[in-house]
Amino acid sequence: MKRFKCKQLIRALGIALISTTSLYGVTSLTTANAGAYDWLALNEPTEKYCMADAYLMKDGNKLAQDALNCTANDVEITRVTPTDPSAECNLGDVFSFEADVTVRTNANARWDTTFYLPLTDASPQVVHGPGLRDCSMILPIPGDSGETADVQLDGDQCGDITKANGPDEYVLQGETITMLCADGDQDNRADFTYCAAWDNIERSNCTYGEDPYAGQIPNNKSKCNCDTFNIDVFIKPAPPTVIKALAIGHPSSRAEPGGTFDYTMTFTNPNAQTSLFITSLTDEIDIGGEGTFDRTVDLWGGLDTVLPLVDGVYLTASNCSQPANGGEILPSASYSCAFTVHIVDRDLPDDQSPEFYDDLVKLALLDKNGDIVTDGDSCAAIPSSVAGDHCSNEVTVQITNLAPAITVTKTANPTEVLEPGANVLFTITVDNDAQFWDSPLTLTALNDTVFGDLLADECSALSTSIAENGTYTCTFTKFIGGNAGDLHSNVVSATAVDDELDQATGNDSAMVDIRDVPSSITLVKTATPTEVLETGDDPNNYSDVSYNFTFTVNAAGVDDVTFSSLVDVPFGILTGDCMVDSVNGNPIADTALSGFVLEPGDYASCDITKSLQGNAGDTHLNTATIRGVDEDGQDVDASDDALVTFTPLAPDTDMAFATSMLVVLELSNGGFEDVTLTDLTVMGVDVVDGAAGADFIFRNAIGGEHAGVSYSACAIGTVLGYSGSGTDTYSCAFTLELRPGIENTDAISFLAGGVNGVVAIVADDEGTEVINGVSVEVNTIE
Repeated sequence: MKRFKCKQLIRALGIALISTTSLYGVTSLTTANAGAYDWLALNEPTEKYCMADAYLMKDGNKLAQDALNCTANDVEITRVTPTDPSAECNLGDVFSFEADVTVRTNANARWDTTFYLPLTDASPQVVHGPGLRDCSMILPIPGDSGETADVQLDGDQCGDITKANGPDEYVLQGETITMLCADGDQDNRADFTYCAAWDNIERSNCTYGEDPYAGQIPNNKSKCNCDTFNIDVFIKPAPPTVIKALAIGHPSSRAEPGGTFDYTMTFTNPNAQTSLFITSLTDEIDIGGEGTFDRTVDLWGGLDTVLPLVDGVYLTASNCSQPANGGEILPSASYSCAFTVHIVDRDLPDDQSPEFYDDLVKLALLDKNGDIVTDGDSCAAIPSSVAGDHCSNEVTVQITNLAPAITVTKTANPTEVLEPGANVLFTITVDNDAQFWDSPLTLTALNDTVFGDLLADECSALSTSIAENGTYTCTFTKFIGGNAGDLHSNVVSATAVDDELDQATGNDSAMVDIRDVPSSITLVKTATPTEVLETGDDPNNYSDVSYNFTFTVNAAGVDDVTFSSLVDVPFGILTGDCMVDSVNGNPIADTALSGFVLEPGDYASCDITKSLQGNAGDTHLNTATIRGVDEDGQDVDASDDALVTFTPLAPDTDMAFATSMLVVLELSNGGFEDVTLTDLTVMGVDVVDGAAGADFIFRNAIGGEHAGVSYSACAIGTVLGYSGSGTDTYSCAFTLELRPGIENTDAISFLAGGVNGVVAIVADDEGTEVINGVSVEVNTIE
């Protein structure tokens, strides 16, 4: 869509066009113009040097400070009456018109009357500058008006005036006047400004062809007359400034496919003296744009019915109407109204930028004469505009793109498969969630993270156009494999575009769970033999048993199993003892159990020998558990036990013999004096606890018991009282442990007799001793 770019026409060009049309409309002298020279007919330039410039240029010695002050009033123009009562001009323009010009003299006679009219705002008595032709000229033809005041007095080409014949004025009828359209007093009538020059003496020196000195210049700086007065030339009214705006608070942007835009327009008649007449009022939508929405909407016409599916511009509300009296807008009054335009645009730019609509109001204005009121080029952006059209500022609104939307769904059936895998049916759907203005959508990409470009493969045969509220569906089957616990996830991503090539994207994933096929193992434990002889009470006696451990991976599984341990109760951890030496019945080199791998259906074994202890009738039951892990990381284990029974063994004994002898002594004092036990020996060894002879050891610490009577240990130094004293008897006991003892099986042969027998010695207080003794013999035969 194109944007309006208004340019201001150069005002000087407009002036030139109008002036040229007016000036060149006269090609020869006519009766209506007989009173003054027609410069075009004479092939002379219409633009002349102004009076002050000609005055200075006539005499090169004159300086700018000698400029005219024009204080005389010898000759004057008293009235200018346009021949067209509807004559009008555009303020600031140079224009030409025909009028009857009344010239009057206030002196008896004056020669070579010349009238300078400004073509700019500067007076003819002001120096404009060398070479500038900024005035037009009325130069009367002598006596050509036919009136008595219009005379030929000096014989040259310039008209003279006199009141010697009675009247002091004459009328130049139908004179073509070229002047600046000005209205200094703002009464809507043109200001006629002129400066008059004349000669005070009779001399034949004036010609229309002495350019730049055609006509007469003042004799001196005071001999001239300048004046300004109103004439009946209507000042065309100034054009108004038309303002268009969005209604306050109303948006300038709508999302596709468009919506309503509320506008106001207003203008004020800038003329304080004259009315304007509005004859048409239109809203120009996107004129000069891309062509689709170029429309002129008559704001005084009927309203439109919006067709949401048809792109276009619709006038849906308006309070605009033509004012009474032919659309009159009184001086300084205003005109305003409001209206609503609904734009429907379903196809926006393909770069997703907004679509812009430059919108302006155009109206046509006439003045009181029914002539068009022009304003330059405010409507230059409207190719069809003509003079008299007035356009407002542009108001730009926009329709913004809305991205389309899709919903992508991916499903898998089934969502679970057993390892190592199975076929899965995948279904992909793409729903068109876009509204009617973006439909249908075109699917441009359908990519799967695992299966690749589906539009080029599995879904290549399907149409990619998706209607409004429609669904695109593609199904395909793929084998999904893996290990238990694996999750197969694949994501499908879709891209679709609308009529603006705006993209909609979406994605979804499908998950397939690869389920475990459980692994299992078995263990068979065998004891050889199952019966062993009892080991008795000897702690170092054992019976050896060989155990075989055969373990198998269930053939119904799918995973290899890696074995890790073998534990036995009560033997404990046997992992290191189990060196696998057979697989599927075939011998192999000894291989450690930890890390050993079997495939489904295979079996292996190892043998371990253990030493058992037990009594006849006992049983030994031990249970083994083997453990491992399959390829899915699942733990597996199996257990088995073996029973071993202990059988009786016939007894086989040897006897070893040892003996001790308790010796009980009883001594009686038959004399009349006390006596003391001074010595007690056996085979010459004193009876002292722990003392030993070659074949015995004394145990005399605690005495002993014999025949139910307890006796204390024998003590040397014991006193026996005299006979009959009550303490004349002493009893004691000691033990002889005889050798050899149980440490060997030699026979015991012990004989203590005579002086080597059991000898007790007592003495009285004079030292007289009495010796008592007894012989003892002990023999054993194995």
